[in-house]
Order: sequence, then C-alpha cells, then structure tokens
Amino acid sequence: MLGKIKNIEKIYNFKIQPVSVLNGTGGRLGMSQMISALCGYSDMDGYKVETDKHTFYVLIDNGQSCCENWGCLTSEDDLDYFIDTELLEVNVTDTALNQRVLTKMSDEYVDINEIQFVDFKTTNGTFQLAVYNSHDGYYGHNILVVKDNEILLNDVL
Repeated sequence: MLGKIKNIEKIYNFKIQPVSVLNGTGGRLGMSQMISALCGYSDMDGYKVETDKHTFYVLIDNGQSCCENWGCLTSEDDLDYFIDTELLEVNVTDTALNQRVLTKMSDEYVDINEIQFVDFKTTNGTFQLAVYNSHDGYYGHNILVVKDNEILLNDVL
C-alpha cells in the first residue's frame, strides 16, 4: 500500500533540478531541456498526488520553444472521488494500451509518444492522469513521474 490519498491537485511552474545530463548519454534533450539544464532548473506543470506516506508528481516541461504549443494536462475522472482511498499502485499506459507498474526507473520503458497516461489504482478503482505534447518534431518536452525524490519515469514527448 502506498498510503491513503489526502490531496490531488494541478500544479503550475513547479521548479525541479535538471534530470538529464549533458554528457551525451542518458537523455534525449530538446531545446527546452537544454535551456533548463543551462539555467539550473526546469519549470514544469502537472499533478501532485499526496498520500499520508508519499507524494507523487506527474509533470511535463512547460517551456515554449519557438512557435510550438507544448501540450496540456487532463483527467476525465472525478478526482475528488478518490480522496481518502488507499493508493495500491501507480502504472503507466502507453498509446498501445500496454501497461507497466512503476516501481523504479527503467531504461527499457522509453518510448517517444505525444501522450503519456499514468494510472493510479486505488481501493475505489483507477483514476488516470494524462500529459500531452503537441509539436512539430523539433521541440520535445520532458515528462517525469516522481515518487517523493525518486524519478520513476523520465521520458520526452
């Protein structure tokens, strides 16, 4: 069990240290990631899910590069319905509906998509958070799923 859910909220301009190194390994950096690495932090929008044991973040880099539209966050679920329920697990679901439980960072789950679904399985069912990116192929945006201070997913949409 990952704790009883206390709060689910959208967050904006959340500052986080760069998570991709600039040594040619470990990340596909787009223009916004390079700028944030050089500036020392990234501004990200997303969701914060707090339990009595952990804090989870589902984030997308919110910096606009050139004339692109960087994306949006959404959920079709009534998030208030899941307050005070037990969080059982967190999964990512890709656009092919392949699902994988997130327990630790894995290099094998890196797939370039324009959408990433994150499912929170609770005792009241599952709610889904989604991050979308809309760009012309030049300006990818970093997405993160974080549990406390541990990065569970680090990808580029």
